[in-house]
Amino acid sequence: MADLDMFRGIPASVRQSPWRTAAWTGAGAAIVGASVGVAVAVACWLPNAGASGPPMSAIRAGTLAFLAAQHGGIDLDGTRVGFVPLGMTAIVAIIVWRASVVLADVLERLRMTSRRDLAKAGTVQAGSYAATCAALAVLARLGTTSVPPIPVAVGATMLCGSITAASLAWTSIRRRWSALSAPDYLRPGLRAAMGALCVYVGAGALLVAGSLLAHAGQVSQLSRMVGGGVSGIPLLVVGALCAPNAVIAAASFLAGPGFAVGTGTSVTAFSASRGTLPAFPILGAIPSGQIPSVLAVLLLGGTLLAAGWVTARLAQGPAAVDFGTLLSRLAVAAAGAGAAMAALGWLSGGALGPARLHAVGPSPWQLGIAVAGEIAIVALILIGGSALWGWLSVRAVTLVTAGRLTLVSAWRRRADGKRDERDEDSANDDRDDDKDEAALAG
Repeated sequence: MADLDMFRGIPASVRQSPWRTAAWTGAGAAIVGASVGVAVAVACWLPNAGASGPPMSAIRAGTLAFLAAQHGGIDLDGTRVGFVPLGMTAIVAIIVWRASVVLADVLERLRMTSRRDLAKAGTVQAGSYAATCAALAVLARLGTTSVPPIPVAVGATMLCGSITAASLAWTSIRRRWSALSAPDYLRPGLRAAMGALCVYVGAGALLVAGSLLAHAGQVSQLSRMVGGGVSGIPLLVVGALCAPNAVIAAASFLAGPGFAVGTGTSVTAFSASRGTLPAFPILGAIPSGQIPSVLAVLLLGGTLLAAGWVTARLAQGPAAVDFGTLLSRLAVAAAGAGAAMAALGWLSGGALGPARLHAVGPSPWQLGIAVAGEIAIVALILIGGSALWGWLSVRAVTLVTAGRLTLVSAWRRRADGKRDERDEDSANDDRDDDKDEAALAG
């Protein structure tokens, strides 16, 4: 029974074929994701069921929310919206990852571990997922709100394809194949990139929490303005799903490029301009006015040093490596962290309309370049400084040791010279005594 838990929900006839398994898990992931969206929408609809329309509206709203998480855009009353709460994308990613793990387990049982088989199975799964999302986009229309099927299918293909590729690469099948052909610098470089990424995201989360505490009064006021109590549950859910977007925006602030919330609000390391913003509680944490220079330097400098130190430590590894291999690892780390931050910047931003809020979030390419450059430069400086300190320490020890040996030798020579002088004086005294005795005898 424990051996069959990973295949729960997959019929035995489907498990016998990798292609049927891929199609089943792809379509199943889309249906499960839509069901999660519907469940959340219905839970938010129930407190105000009398004034929120029929239950079918909540079901379609949940399906539209799931489809919007594919980053294909959504049309709200004729206005194209590209901004998506990153929490929704994270939920979809977890569901697709689980489906990919099940597919990898089936492929392992069927001994289909070649690159071609993995690529084919991943393609079938992504295609089935995208086709199901496109079909749901045709069916789920709520008044003037809809999701375009083709952009949603393209976004679903990219999202599911990338997650499936990462999942297959993480399984034991892919690891056993890659262990024989991966360069020596690849894995330490990727670990260093992941460590630097965690530093930036973690620092961004701490900054968001601190800013919310510092602006707690304004955030509470906005919450009361838009509604409280049971009627504020949908807003609370949306705010929680948008929290990862705020974390990535704060990470972009710490990296240097900053972020924008429309044309009137821009926040960078040393300045912040705040224009007219929607009455959304989490936006109350955005600073306004001049940011203290000392605070900005401490925040940015601490984040850069922490990210560079983690990158340098993970790139060096436990064993000593030559300088060329170390440079290759740092290059992989900088490129990987920059690409990952650029992808997160793209996922966390988007347009909320064609007017003032046409650009929300950080600039993906600026964020990626800034993170890659900072990691490479700071890590090289730390590694070079550590090597210089080691050389100076060895040199200092050598000089001190040589100086001590010189002093000891000089002291020994001086001590020997004093003993010789004392011996000579004693011999002279003895000769004088002998002369005196001879004179008396004469």
